[in-house]
Amino acid sequence: MENQITNIITILTALLTGGFLMLFIENQQITTYVIERLHQRMNPFFHSFTNYVKFVSSFESCFSWKKCTTSYMKSMKQCVEDISKYGGKAIISGQDFSIYSFSATDLDSICEKINGIWYYEDKNISDFNDNVSFDENHAKNFGEYSLEYLRGISPKYNRERLTKSLLPKVSGDFYVDIYQPIQNVLYEYEYWMKKEKYFKNLAFVTISGNILFMLVILMFHQYLPICIAYLLCIICSGLLIYELYELMRIEKLAKEIMR
Repeated sequence: MENQITNIITILTALLTGGFLMLFIENQQITTYVIERLHQRMNPFFHSFTNYVKFVSSFESCFSWKKCTTSYMKSMKQCVEDISKYGGKAIISGQDFSIYSFSATDLDSICEKINGIWYYEDKNISDFNDNVSFDENHAKNFGEYSLEYLRGISPKYNRERLTKSLLPKVSGDFYVDIYQPIQNVLYEYEYWMKKEKYFKNLAFVTISGNILFMLVILMFHQYLPICIAYLLCIICSGLLIYELYELMRIEKLAKEIMR
């Protein structure tokens, strides 16, 4: 009986130190890899995004919305005003937005408004030309910061001049060339984070359960049927196998979304 209990405790100790804890540490390494890759992919985007919203906030002062009677122009004006608010925040903070600034849904909503600036102008260009005026003198005399932000969006704008048609053009380019290539990254990351959180909770339960089972066996082995002790050992072994399976799924998912 004593030898059997000793063997069971040895197995549980091995499961704890060489199994559950090692899997938990391995998960931390995977998490570090995912976050590093996420920053590598998203930091350039958010640098361009921050400069874009700053550009809109700065460039907005060159426009005068005369009569926004059509739904297209009302929607376009609203999009510009909404995006300009983010530009004001970025200018005040002096820092780029980051992956922690927005959820995937919020970022997608903002970028749809960015695309809306191009879309509403394209759908009703005559109304845009007739009812939206552009102060060229103001752009020429006070457009230094706007040009600086514009160049921060993409090097291809280094030689651009501030014109009326530039705002919808840059908005459309930003949505297609800069946002769409990474459109699903934050959604995939948030999905991965849910799976990773589940694994952490599972690891906490299994490690706690393993320790609890060891204490129960050590303290009550004189009153505990040996079959119960073996059953607890089998349960811990099964949990380790399941945790290993979940870790493999998380690792596979990490490689897929950060490819």
